[in-house]
Amino acid sequence: MIAKNRLKASVLFMASFAVFSGCSLDEILSVDVPGKVLEEALDNAALADVLTTGVVAEVECSWNQYVAGAAHHSDEYVPTSGNLTMRNWGQRKIYASDAGYAQGTCGGWGYPMFTPLHTARFQAEDVATRLAGFPADEVADLASKQATAATWGAFPLVAMGEGFCRMAIDGGSAMQPAEVQAEAEQRFSSAISLAQAAGDETLTMQGMLGRARVRIAKGDYAGAIADASQIPDGFAVNVTRDNAEPRRYNYYFERLNAPTGFRAHGSLADNYQNLTIGADGMPMDGGDGVKDTRVNARTDGTLAADFATTLYYHDKYNSRGDPLPLVHWHEARMFEAEALAMQGDVAGALGKINGLRMAAGLPEVTADVSAGQIVDLVKEERRRQLFVLGGHRLHDMLRFDIPFLGEPGSIHPNGLDQTGAEYGDVTCFQLPEVEVKGNENISS
Repeated sequence: MIAKNRLKASVLFMASFAVFSGCSLDEILSVDVPGKVLEEALDNAALADVLTTGVVAEVECSWNQYVAGAAHHSDEYVPTSGNLTMRNWGQRKIYASDAGYAQGTCGGWGYPMFTPLHTARFQAEDVATRLAGFPADEVADLASKQATAATWGAFPLVAMGEGFCRMAIDGGSAMQPAEVQAEAEQRFSSAISLAQAAGDETLTMQGMLGRARVRIAKGDYAGAIADASQIPDGFAVNVTRDNAEPRRYNYYFERLNAPTGFRAHGSLADNYQNLTIGADGMPMDGGDGVKDTRVNARTDGTLAADFATTLYYHDKYNSRGDPLPLVHWHEARMFEAEALAMQGDVAGALGKINGLRMAAGLPEVTADVSAGQIVDLVKEERRRQLFVLGGHRLHDMLRFDIPFLGEPGSIHPNGLDQTGAEYGDVTCFQLPEVEVKGNENISS
């Protein structure tokens, strides 16, 4: 239906152009469009590099848009935009009927998610199938390319399983988050096997860290530790960004963190602006503790785009070209800390937390932390350690029932933002209306 409507609009435009330019419509429609590639032309072993690189590029773009949108939607930012669409993102008003969210493509306005994530997922699956059909003697490092497509292609499912209320894949029935996460785990397991067979250590660890994230979501603590413990300190795989074109911009910076009112569609929320650590290493908000540099809030007093809110930003993404993490060793240590805490191992969880504190040059926890306190400490450490990293905060809010902005218990408990505007009620991202209406396997 979407494709037909777009085709109709294109034909109408060309017909109008023909009338005003004196050209015939037949002439326009007969033009040979350069760059169009027939599907069967992709079944060419000489294109293996291009196909594999394309998978990485699509996953990078969809991940960039998802994680920035998830941060804006979470309690990390308060809404400050002068643009209606961007205010809706910050005010929890992006509903299933929103066309940009559902049908927008990479580089589109706002944070298009649904189509880019599925585009990346489908392309990874399609390329994996094509690579499997290429003769090994015609493609250099074929096994590594297959592992690359499989590993990167599993990450869109992480976003789908964490941030969405439900999901549908290839016109299938509606899937609950746990079902999507189970599918993601299977894909990571297959990717890890391919990477190990190819002897690619980086891809193996990338897959293990992705699978550890899924296992934490599923409550498989032993499995999460088994994977996360294989990740050495310092390991990271980044999503590359640059200044070339909108689809390549770092959306954290472009939409949220540019220190000017022009792009300041969100400002760091009040309860992220003055985080400190006490003398006993316990987290504090303000007071005379040591500044927590993991959330390095700053301001020069400039007003954000709403001309009402003082703009606060951070130092993690400072240009359109700054890369952002796909996987990072900080996640691995926090997965271990959470898994250990959930199993009652206080000392083990504190060891992981203190290792990260030491690496950041921050005071270690020396307080006597009880079994009843350790889980809450891990949640707070995740809030700080994984700040604007990988969409973790939104997932934590959903799985730990942390109040969203506008809800009782948040910094805006009366349903209104700092300017008096009303919040919506979106928590997890909804399955788009266009999918519900166009998918015969979903009733409502």
